[in-house]
Amino acid sequence: MDFFLSLFTDFSLLMNNEIIFFGLVLLMVFLAEKRPEKRKKILFALLITALLIVVLKNAFAIERPCIASPSEYGCPSSPLTSSSFPSGHASIAFVLMIAFLNKPSFPVFWVFALLIAASRIFLGVHTFEDIAGAIVLAPIAYYITDVIWRRYFERNK
Repeated sequence: MDFFLSLFTDFSLLMNNEIIFFGLVLLMVFLAEKRPEKRKKILFALLITALLIVVLKNAFAIERPCIASPSEYGCPSSPLTSSSFPSGHASIAFVLMIAFLNKPSFPVFWVFALLIAASRIFLGVHTFEDIAGAIVLAPIAYYITDVIWRRYFERNK
């Protein structure tokens, strides 16, 4: 059991680094999706999600749990990510999962999204409510992407 806890801790800390997290997300997109147009749409969905995350974090301005109860793993402090709600990592992971909903690789993305969500709570940087907000935000962000994509990108072919 200690081995799995240690492995999950290492994974969580690795994914806590935004450069590594987004690098892995991009790598997953490029490895799992071969169609260039679908890749562009997924990247666009991730961009829309990131914009919504910034807007919602600033609108709600909820303090991270690691500020009130310091975590041994640290607490994000950049101005764009200092608020807690919704979890940006989880939102991105769940949007990625939705993008692969009808693909054979979906279970990999589902497990990845669950691991990311659990890691955010485990590290003490988010609450369950922050993760729930991410789960709600993901399909909304992907729907917005679908609407914009169909209106401005598919019509112009």
